[in-house]
Amino acid sequence: MSELALDSDRAVITRRIIDCCLREDIRGLLTQGVVRNLPADLLGLWPKTGSPHWLHITHLSNQELWLPVHRSTPLQAWSASSHAWICRQGEQSVLQQSYGPWLEYLSNGLDADSLALFAAYIEEADCAVQHQRLCQIAYGERAATLVGILGNPSWAKRLIGIDQLASYLDHPYYPTARAKSGFDQAALERYAPEYAPRFKLNWLAVPKTAITVSSPAPKHWPSFIELGLKQNLENSHTLMPVHPLTWPELEKYGLPQGSIMAPLSAMEVEPTLSVRTVMCVERPHWHIKLPLLITTLGARNLRLIKSSTLYDGYWFQLTLQAISQRDSQLRQRYLHVDEEHGGHVDENRHLAYIARHYPGELETATLVPVAALASPLADGRLFIELLLEQYYSGSLWHWLEDYLDLLLNVHLRLWLVYGIALEANQQNAVLVFDTGRPLRLLMKDNDAARLWPKRFSAACPDMADRPAALHDERIRVDGSQALAEMFCTITLQLNIVAVLEAIISAELAPRHDLYQTLRLRLTHCLEQLEREGIECSEARRFLLESPTLPVKYLLSAGSLFSKAHSGARDINKFYGYSAANFLLEGSLCAAD
Repeated sequence: MSELALDSDRAVITRRIIDCCLREDIRGLLTQGVVRNLPADLLGLWPKTGSPHWLHITHLSNQELWLPVHRSTPLQAWSASSHAWICRQGEQSVLQQSYGPWLEYLSNGLDADSLALFAAYIEEADCAVQHQRLCQIAYGERAATLVGILGNPSWAKRLIGIDQLASYLDHPYYPTARAKSGFDQAALERYAPEYAPRFKLNWLAVPKTAITVSSPAPKHWPSFIELGLKQNLENSHTLMPVHPLTWPELEKYGLPQGSIMAPLSAMEVEPTLSVRTVMCVERPHWHIKLPLLITTLGARNLRLIKSSTLYDGYWFQLTLQAISQRDSQLRQRYLHVDEEHGGHVDENRHLAYIARHYPGELETATLVPVAALASPLADGRLFIELLLEQYYSGSLWHWLEDYLDLLLNVHLRLWLVYGIALEANQQNAVLVFDTGRPLRLLMKDNDAARLWPKRFSAACPDMADRPAALHDERIRVDGSQALAEMFCTITLQLNIVAVLEAIISAELAPRHDLYQTLRLRLTHCLEQLEREGIECSEARRFLLESPTLPVKYLLSAGSLFSKAHSGARDINKFYGYSAANFLLEGSLCAAD
């Protein structure tokens, strides 16, 4: 067995972790490390073809570390060339590999709280490895049936099948996103989209005095009798759906006095890409978001529901719909899911839900989250190639121009005209493909956006008092920087750059041409806004003149360090300006 042999799943997760640590300059890896040639006396330890570049790290302990690296693009200067490295201490030199020793090395000399976070992250990485293996098995068993998903006559089955396809592709940047901590294999098989299961929801009857609902319950809600309860309870209680995985834990977390756990389950559902949001099988226009006692994208990111998100998400729905009605440039570019209905018990994050109703006009359309575009098909193609054949006569460039124009026009206009930046990540940014109609966006789940009230009020004076109704104070910002950072890290990097890089990796188009097209479409969009009299200088400075761009620091704030250490106000919106600006003229992301 080779000295560099490591099971493939562990090797992949290790390299992703090392890459993310380099991207975020964890503990000064790049700012204090030096890229140089490997000393001759260490060459014999490296059983692979020699790397021309090695990152030499000496500032973290009395051990020196040599990591093989290569020039990278576009969000970091250097990336790891392997899941292994050389560690030297005095006269002793050894080959090391796997994320355990790597994270232990990075945690050297930290305080007890930080050490605990590093240890928790190693457990998260272990979970990611296990779940990656299970995901690959599920993919091997089910992927062949998804190659023809676009031919399914049911819009709902296309939607849920595409979500399933997207679930097999890992997050482009967060290295251990595969981990659903709190799910064992049995739970994955019963409740995760990778396995396409169906199951029924549990229901809690809550005294009406203890629960707040934002509107009357949907008509397809089960009756008390269907759930094995007395019908007269409808006079005093309200029914709340509960995910079966959360159900056994409810009493431990506390229930309002007088609550009754229904003995029977009802309403068959299927999990969507988000896992905690499920689609009602018999009424697929209805999706329900439910609290889950699991963590994803970080050990502290428990997938519960804050009551504020019910109101703030609906606020943005109404606001975005109102904007699209008055702005002719946005009117035909997006739709929004109806998120009026939801319920919560005080501030109990495990006792809440949001019901979403999809527009009826989508029944001829195919809904595709951006997360699915680069999903691999069983025949070796990317899913985007299937979409191009179906809707664009196979033309990547025709689609790309439409895609870039859609994202850039919508999100630049929201930022520069209305003072709004949406955290529409790859899961929530849903493309609407419909024969004979232009490409559109379907918006949903916008409870974590950013809004600059001053700009919003100037653009919509009749709605100037509305921002005061937002519940989460972090949404309101005082200036444009927070808007620019969200546009850059979500729309530009996650929804555009990650897709371009997948296209490059699949050798579907040259890097230079793709990034040149991006720059041209961005410039064209800004020029169009300026012709309308909209001030775009801040966007030009931030996107086309600044030498660096912000990168979302996922490990620095969300996993490895406390807020006290990182200074992050919001662990999901913590940035470092460490990416060379790939939009600068003449800087078209040429990696070695």
